Parts: sequence; structure tokens; C-alpha cells
Amino acid sequence: MQQKKFYMKKSEGVIYSFIMALMLAPLITCAQVLDSSKPVNIYDLRALTKLDLGFQGIGFTFERRLARKMTTDLSLGLGGGYNVLMNGLGYEWSLLEPAFYFSITPKFYYNRERRSAKGKTVSFNSGNYFGLRVKYTTKSIVENADVWDALLMNIHWGMQRAIAKRWTINFHIGAGYAVDATDLNNSAGTIYPAIDFKFSYIFGKK
Repeated sequence: MQQKKFYMKKSEGVIYSFIMALMLAPLITCAQVLDSSKPVNIYDLRALTKLDLGFQGIGFTFERRLARKMTTDLSLGLGGGYNVLMNGLGYEWSLLEPAFYFSITPKFYYNRERRSAKGKTVSFNSGNYFGLRVKYTTKSIVENADVWDALLMNIHWGMQRAIAKRWTINFHIGAGYAVDATDLNNSAGTIYPAIDFKFSYIFGKK
């Protein structure tokens, strides 16, 4: 009997990796030995719930504390959509033709103790960090030939700062890879510059 061989296409592997990341994120969080709900000192990160407005769109983020210097952002909302080509990445954001987005962003903060020693605030997880983002966006919720399902992954350097009693700004810059998630059998992919900027309103305590 002739056996059939099955091969996973590159695009399918990327999609499956994203799905696995979504499934494993809660498990990784629950497996932390350190109790993330009770920071030990002022240098430790806090769990934050945010209302975001920025390049990505408008949505909600839960920044879950994983360890003294590590958090992960779990985000969803409405914003711009993508058109992924072999030689570039198009981005379109229209208030009347938005797309849904979902993303996971683990972040490692590295300078919060130094900031505090200089008398600078560390409220609302203020500090610099290195991050990794996995983001999925749907096609436009209305008919738009230029916006399709897309999957993006990037590595970046970023900074988060408290700017008011309950507000923060967040900026990051890096590089990533995007694929067209509309057709797994014929997916285009491209490298892209990863830039994001947003304002966030913080619910709850510091």
C-alpha cells in the first residue's frame, strides 16, 4: 500500500504556531511560581487593565504580570487592517471599515530599578523593555478589497511611561514578518518595520 506524505506549508506552520501561543499563554501564566497578584516591592511590575487608543486602533489590553521583570499584554479591539504582499505590507485604518485585532505581547523590562534610583516614576509599569508580538487581524467588517486576514510577528524595543494620574504612553520599534492568512495554501509573506504608539487609560489602582 502506498503511503501518502503530508507536508505542512510554511504559512500553515505560522498559523498553527499562533494558535498554540494563544493556548499556552494562560498555562504559562498560571504556572508562574511567583504570585503575580502581589508585587513584593516598588520595582515589581503590576497587573494593569487598559483602554488603548493608537496606531493599532482602539481596544482593551490586560497586562498580566508574569515575574518581577516580565509581563504579557493580551489585547483585542478594532483598528486598521492589512494587505500582505510579497514585496510589501499595506495598512489601512478607516473608522467606517475597521478590522478586529487580537495580539499577545510578552515584555521583559530591564531598567526600572535605575529609573527609581534617579527619582523617576515607575508607576503603571514605567520602563524600557524588549518585546515579542504575535498579532492576528481579520478582514474588514465591511467589504474592502484591500484588507484581508493577516498574521504578524515582530521583535521590538519599547518604552512605557506614566504621563498622568491614570494615563500611559507606549512606544515600540523593531522588525517583523507578516503573512496573508486568507488562504493557507497560497500565502504571501514579507518583512516589515514594526512601529507602534498608543495612549492607554488605566483602570483600577497603580
